[in-house]
Amino acid sequence: MTEKFYNAVGLSRRAGKLCIGHDDVKASLKSGKARLVLLTADASDRLRRETERLADGVPMLMTDATMDDMATHIGKRAGLYSVTDEGLKNLILSTIKEDSIHGTSQ
Repeated sequence: MTEKFYNAVGLSRRAGKLCIGHDDVKASLKSGKARLVLLTADASDRLRRETERLADGVPMLMTDATMDDMATHIGKRAGLYSVTDEGLKNLILSTIKEDSIHGTSQ
């Protein structure tokens, strides 16, 4: 992932629009607040499958960042993140390649 990606995700965290970890992301998906889901490269297959089921209609970005990469740049180590703001979602998506995005809407 590029430095621009990490900066955009960091901005989301500072703005209070980033959910971190399984429980927070799951809650954001169930409440309909999640606009984008980020999954790290080393997240488990079980977590990926569960998140795909829950993220019905929410775009998922399968990053090539590891949990340690995210911890270094974001300050919290997790395999799963969600963004709850449309503008920040668009900012993050503008930093990556389109073929990395899974979901029905972008």
